[in-house]
Amino acid sequence: MTAKEFLNQPFELQRLIKIKEKRIQCYRELASCPASPSFEPHYAATRNTKAPFERYLEKINVLEEQLINDYAKLEYLKHEVDVAIDGMEDPIEELVLRYRYSKLMKIEDIAREMNYSHRWIKRVHARALEHFERSHPSSPSGHC
Repeated sequence: MTAKEFLNQPFELQRLIKIKEKRIQCYRELASCPASPSFEPHYAATRNTKAPFERYLEKINVLEEQLINDYAKLEYLKHEVDVAIDGMEDPIEELVLRYRYSKLMKIEDIAREMNYSHRWIKRVHARALEHFERSHPSSPSGHC
C-alpha cells in the first residue's frame, strides 16, 4: 500500500458511510409511504404475510448496525493516520496533511483556515506527500 493509499483510507470509508446514510434515508421514505393495493389476482403457494414497510425497516436496521462499526473504524483510521503524520519535519506540511487526512478537510477549506492561497496549499500538499512517502514508504502498521 502506498503512502497516498494509506492516507486516503479515511476518505474512502467516509464516502461509503455517506452512501449508506443515503440508502437509510431512502428506505425510511419508502417505509413511510403507503403501499398501493394490487387488484390483480395473485396465486402464490407461499403468501408473504409481512407488511411492505417491514422489509425496509429490516434493511434500515442492518445498515445502522454497519454504520456503527464503520464509524468506529473511521475513528481508528483517522487516529492511525494522525499518528503516522506525527514527526514530519516541516510543521506547515504536517499541519496540511493533518487537516487533509485526519480532519478530512478540502484543500479550499485548508487554505481558508491557514490564510494561504489555494494554489500555495496545493504546492505544500504535494511536497508534503513526497516527504511523507519517503519517510513512510508503506503504511506504518503494515496493513494492506
